[in-house]
Amino acid sequence: MVILIIIAFVVVSITVDAVVQYSRKKNLKVSALSTVISRIFNEDSVTIPKGIYYDKTHTWAFMEKNGFVKVGIDDFLLHITGPLNRIKLKNLNEKIQKGEPLFSIIQNGKQLTINAPISGIIKSTNKQLQEDSNLINTSTFNDGWIYTIEPTNWTRDLQFLFIADNYKEWLKTELVRLKDFLSTIKLVTNAELAPIILQDGGELKDNILTDFGPEVWEDFQLKFINTSR
Repeated sequence: MVILIIIAFVVVSITVDAVVQYSRKKNLKVSALSTVISRIFNEDSVTIPKGIYYDKTHTWAFMEKNGFVKVGIDDFLLHITGPLNRIKLKNLNEKIQKGEPLFSIIQNGKQLTINAPISGIIKSTNKQLQEDSNLINTSTFNDGWIYTIEPTNWTRDLQFLFIADNYKEWLKTELVRLKDFLSTIKLVTNAELAPIILQDGGELKDNILTDFGPEVWEDFQLKFINTSR
């Protein structure tokens, strides 16, 4: 009888251990899958608030009650660059034209110059952002705004801006352009696709420019940003 009890105890112990090990392996697989999914970049990764306008320069614009237009960078571009640590701004009361350089975004010495979504006069800059540049990463459409601009040709400029749904559709073409650009990098540098595209399914990797040096950022400026005006 004692032997039977011991055998039963051993069997139960082995079974419990097997269940625990299976559960751990399953959790590890789920965790690994979640990590991979979080690294994927596509149009569904992009935050697109409604009620504001978007431009091909990868900026957003929102007209406030006083008639001034608040401007910032879109979430699509942030997914490409990864976290930024500095913004280079123009001076107050400077006149700007739609499609011309408006500000530069900087990550560890590498930078992109972003063009203006509208024409106007710079009336204010975001002082909060100058004190804490991380706001552009964490609060892109709220505390991370960059300028307020007094528009000089709002009616005309408005014709070229997107509302949220149309902007999301347009981003699909931008993703195609992005993949084309990344393909040229591979052809020129003979680099492996690992830093650019996830191995399974050919999905784009989030924050893809983070791993590249200034020369690739300069190329991205010429072939992607400057052709978006």
